[in-house]
Amino acid sequence: MSVSSTDIEQRALELPWGLCHYSLKRSKRRSIGFLITDDGLQISAPHRVALAEIERIIASKSTWIEKSLLRWESRKHNSTSLETLLANGHAIPVRGLAFQVEHTSTSRPMLNPWTQHITLPGSVRHSPPAQLKSLEKVLKTHAKEVFTHMAQTLAQRMELPAFQIRLSSPNARWGSCNSRGEVRLNWRLVHYPLPMIEYVIAHELAHLKEMNHSPRFWAIVEQLMPNYREPHKALSQLSPSEVPRL
Repeated sequence: MSVSSTDIEQRALELPWGLCHYSLKRSKRRSIGFLITDDGLQISAPHRVALAEIERIIASKSTWIEKSLLRWESRKHNSTSLETLLANGHAIPVRGLAFQVEHTSTSRPMLNPWTQHITLPGSVRHSPPAQLKSLEKVLKTHAKEVFTHMAQTLAQRMELPAFQIRLSSPNARWGSCNSRGEVRLNWRLVHYPLPMIEYVIAHELAHLKEMNHSPRFWAIVEQLMPNYREPHKALSQLSPSEVPRL
């Protein structure tokens, strides 16, 4: 079946572990690419490559595909989007706790960590984009406060070079650190329980001393956070672009 550069064909292929459903996107690219999207497995291939050759390559990557799809299914089950939670009136996870959203006459969004409430301006009640923007604003403010305090507390456990905490919102990573002492943390971490937040911060602070993942690096992580292994494992199964279900 021929498709244009913008068409995606839905196909399936029997693999050793079962029937694999995937989307096949034809384009002018030179090689075959594999990507796990929000809808599952997507394969991009040049127009010139025969379907039989594509399926041969898919079969050769059977083990990787199975593991990747299992992680994708797990993430779908355990996470959702901030837009969905807000639209359905559900609680928002903040530091792993359920925060209820309210609309009042207030002129700016506010988050009360003691009552576990998030207050949004009444003027944005009937505008989903405005609600989301206000919600993200208050969450980012809280994230900066929590991350900075936690980083300063961890830094007291050993001598570290000077650093600055900054927020980021990439989809592919939880945090990063450069040689200038800039520690960037994905603001969406604020949704997760404190041990997970602490692990990411400890991980990035350790890079201030070791810009690699050598045994010396992990020894520094352990010194900063002795019980880092469990949250490290838990985060490896999650996506930085998603929100955990409570």
